[in-house]
Amino acid sequence: MTPFTSFRPLVKTGFLWWLLVVSLLLISLLFWAFSGGQQVPWLLLIGVCTIFILASTLGYFLYQGQMNRLQQQLQQLQELGDATSELLALPAKCESESSFLNAFLSKAVALVEGAEMGSVIVIQGPDRKLHFAAAYGQELKQLQQLNMLLPQTFQYRLTGGRCDRVIIINDTDNTDDQIARQLFGGQLIRATLSSPIYVEGKLYGLLNLDSTEPDCFNDYDSTVIDILSKEAANAIALYQKSQQIHQLSCYDQLTGLANRSYFDQQASQWPLRQQLQSYLLLLDIDELKRINEEQAHDHGDEVLRQLANILRQQWPAKALMCRLNGDKFAILSYGEPAQLSEWLQQIRNDYAMQQPGINFSYATVPFNGNVAESIDLAARVIDKHRQ
Repeated sequence: MTPFTSFRPLVKTGFLWWLLVVSLLLISLLFWAFSGGQQVPWLLLIGVCTIFILASTLGYFLYQGQMNRLQQQLQQLQELGDATSELLALPAKCESESSFLNAFLSKAVALVEGAEMGSVIVIQGPDRKLHFAAAYGQELKQLQQLNMLLPQTFQYRLTGGRCDRVIIINDTDNTDDQIARQLFGGQLIRATLSSPIYVEGKLYGLLNLDSTEPDCFNDYDSTVIDILSKEAANAIALYQKSQQIHQLSCYDQLTGLANRSYFDQQASQWPLRQQLQSYLLLLDIDELKRINEEQAHDHGDEVLRQLANILRQQWPAKALMCRLNGDKFAILSYGEPAQLSEWLQQIRNDYAMQQPGINFSYATVPFNGNVAESIDLAARVIDKHRQ
């Protein structure tokens, strides 16, 4: 704030006082003029001046109050504009959709003056089950234990199932809604504000803001939350699209494992440890070409998916896995050779139970940081064993 800005209210107040004094002098002059040079009716003059001063003072305070409210709303609009801009930038900064929802909820609670707590509820599955994905001022794990469906919420009931607008309940004593009457710190939620979040035309979830005080939400709060919900929906859509692009560019669509390009990228950052050796394991499904020719490619695809699932679910150590190409898989893992061979043998046994008659060959080679060199070495080992 500059010195001139801080001095401006004093200048404005001084001007108003001079305006009041000049107005009183003009009233006095008018009384003197209309008295025809005779004695001025001082009692009447004092009464008129008193009424004028009271009316002017009341008008000033009403004007000042209105200006303060407008200034406050202008500041809130500025904060809202900043918040919506930040929402669109959040997906790039957040590691997961859950972390984005928590950041979004914190901004919503901060922008609505009466809000003490809140939650973001995601609608899941065809039965429209409620999943609490984020919470502010409440225990998320406790909320996630609730077993509720969308039709049980007041958002659904008060909109006739449309869930198409912001709903305000300023006194939950007048409702039997199960979410609105959750206990918070031993106190009953007395007011709640709920907004639907639609992502690409589909109901994604609900934003709920709550307070332990009744009658604390108004139409302006409703407008703010409506705007925030729409901007959040845009941000969620951007995040989901970025995840889809990442999935398509970095993962094999058939098995869900990393593809060769992403594997090479991650393997180049693999931390080599002196106390624990790193190994690259190459797995090659035997006679996949014959399986595709005799039992069709659908069966061959299922053979690949089954092996990927077993590797992902049952490999006991931290590892980087990928489908290199065709019938080959690679694993980058810490461990000892004997231990790795034991794990691979167990996976081979489990795989044989799910795909009888189908086996895979494998080779384990030390990993020194050069992915291509390690894969070529492992491939030569497998070819040597097959001869």
